[in-house]
Amino acid sequence: MMRNSLPLALMLLLSLATPAVAQEGGLLDINEGLMVWTVIIFLIVLLALYKFAYPSILGAVEAREARIEELLAAAQRDREEAQRLLEEQRAKHEELRSQVQEMVAEGRTAGERMRDEIIAEARREQQAILERARREIAQEAERARAELRAEAVELAIAAASKLVEKDLDNEGNRRFVRDFLDRLEAEPAEAVSVGV
Repeated sequence: MMRNSLPLALMLLLSLATPAVAQEGGLLDINEGLMVWTVIIFLIVLLALYKFAYPSILGAVEAREARIEELLAAAQRDREEAQRLLEEQRAKHEELRSQVQEMVAEGRTAGERMRDEIIAEARREQQAILERARREIAQEAERARAELRAEAVELAIAAASKLVEKDLDNEGNRRFVRDFLDRLEAEPAEAVSVGV
């Protein structure tokens, strides 16, 4: 409304002032009648502006001021909300960091426990393999001794047969030699000293 009133007042002022200037002739000449009309028009325009334009200008300025205050309040609220959200994010970040550290510690502990279990299992398996190997070696040694004993019996019978030059009872001879070898195994130190 102010924009429409101001050009209208200026046009009215110019339309009233133009015939007076044209009649008098000089622009710098003082004309009392023109001054009075100029003052009257100025007061009318001022009154019209005060009555019609100023309230709308003042209302627009007050509305703009209220809008600016509202925007500032909204900005302040947004800033406070952003600060609160930032604090929440920091708290969540710290909580997440502590959870990750706990998970890493748990993972490390679980890894160490698994490593210890694997090492213990490997040692048990190693022990079982060693025990099985020892049993197999003992069985093989026993079998080798039995074969060696059987061959020793055969060799001893063959040697005794040649010495005696007669064929003795095979089963009796075998039993005699086996008993002799058993005594040698039972008393190895005595057999060595007897042999020397």
